[in-house]
Amino acid sequence: MSSRFITVKKLTFWFLIPMWLAAALACADGLAPVPFQGISGTVTYLSEPDSVTTDWVRLAVYEELPETELDLLNILAFTDTLAVVGPAAPYVLALAEGEYAWLVVVWKEKGNEALPGSLRAAGWYTAGGGPFDTPVSFLVQPDSETAAINVIADFENMLTVQEVLELLQ
Repeated sequence: MSSRFITVKKLTFWFLIPMWLAAALACADGLAPVPFQGISGTVTYLSEPDSVTTDWVRLAVYEELPETELDLLNILAFTDTLAVVGPAAPYVLALAEGEYAWLVVVWKEKGNEALPGSLRAAGWYTAGGGPFDTPVSFLVQPDSETAAINVIADFENMLTVQEVLELLQ
């Protein structure tokens, strides 16, 4: 190995050290954990969904209460698919800072891709003890988790899109 090659290798190494240090110092704040911003809670099942007909169950978030079928397309965010067995399913959902009017449990029928006909509401976030009491809005603060946004779902008494719109009026 030539001495010239070793010299170039050493110079490259010593040249890169300050760059690595500068990059590490510039990213020091970026390496800190980013606080979760959104909501979390539990969906309690009054009855479990039928596993044969259930494609998925999720929570959907709306900024405003829907007034028409077209408004139902204004979903701001969905949770991941929730577990459909057991008495309850925990969830977390990242959301932007702001106020949200409606958090609804959405059930989708397996094998039926005709939207919105394949969807049902199994409950929503309320201040009362029932799955279809008056919806309550919730607030997401910057860089914080709004916890205990708990929802009750009743898969034996799900509502169609038309029934949801009538009940919300």
